[in-house]
Amino acid sequence: MLPLLFALLIAAGRPDWVERESAGWPREMYLLGVGSADERAVAEDRARAGVARIFTTHVSSALAASTAESSVRKERTAAWTEQISVSEETRSTTDKVLEGVEIVQVWQDPQSHQFYALAALDRQQAAARLDARLESLETSARPLRAHLDAPERATGLAAATRLLRLERDRRALDGELRIVAPTRPSRAVVEETAARELLSRTSVGLTVTGDDDGVVLDAVRSALVNLGFAVQAEAAGPDLVGEATVALDKLGNRDGWYWSRGRVEVVLKDSASARVFLNLSESVRDASRIERESSRRVLAKISERLRKEIPAAFLTTTDDF
Repeated sequence: MLPLLFALLIAAGRPDWVERESAGWPREMYLLGVGSADERAVAEDRARAGVARIFTTHVSSALAASTAESSVRKERTAAWTEQISVSEETRSTTDKVLEGVEIVQVWQDPQSHQFYALAALDRQQAAARLDARLESLETSARPLRAHLDAPERATGLAAATRLLRLERDRRALDGELRIVAPTRPSRAVVEETAARELLSRTSVGLTVTGDDDGVVLDAVRSALVNLGFAVQAEAAGPDLVGEATVALDKLGNRDGWYWSRGRVEVVLKDSASARVFLNLSESVRDASRIERESSRRVLAKISERLRKEIPAAFLTTTDDF
């Protein structure tokens, strides 16, 4: 356990950790963060944030690099990892590790009255928590792998998408382990190849109506491809049927601005059973000094939302199968 030194240090003089390495808190044993502020609570929060930044900087870079590498190496079937915000993913995977962060010393400068706080995370304890989480993820993955060959397509697709999320979580946790235990030999990367292959063998026939410029079509196709599906131009004979309906309304001119409203509904369902995997609607209003430009802006904004929301909605829906 960390030695908890919450006593306010004033008479002891300026601690070494305020400006440099600390002999009492060696970095080979602890991850450290220092914060300063006029208020003690703020200084402590900033010190904790200093430890968190070690993870967000390194893990975000690792996830981005891994995504770029896998996208090149596996093309569309691995690119789905881009659909989860790196910052959100880093935050969720780091929270458990940061449970072990302690404010171990606080010092107030007798002249400026400013508070300085030192936060520390025990590397060994953090590594143990990460090991436990990795083992928990592997325990969750084993039964899912057995469901990839399920007779019902919905069951197999649900298992595949969950496995890919578990793979993403393992990748993030492995990155954190490299931070807290840099001298430990790297773990072998477990890739859910069978899950990717199932998605890549699943064809989607996509049709979009009401999209004169093809902007929405490109966005929906991109979102489905990034999930790992094989999207085909014709609607005949696919495993899944994707339909998107675009409705665009001109709302008139107000004070020299042309307003438009757009709504898109996207449905993805099994071609044999008609079971719905995805039912998503997006609506946007926007304006421009140029009449046609307002409609273009609306469709562009909706398309950007669809690129993010379709993968997220699909992953959420398959959790119920």
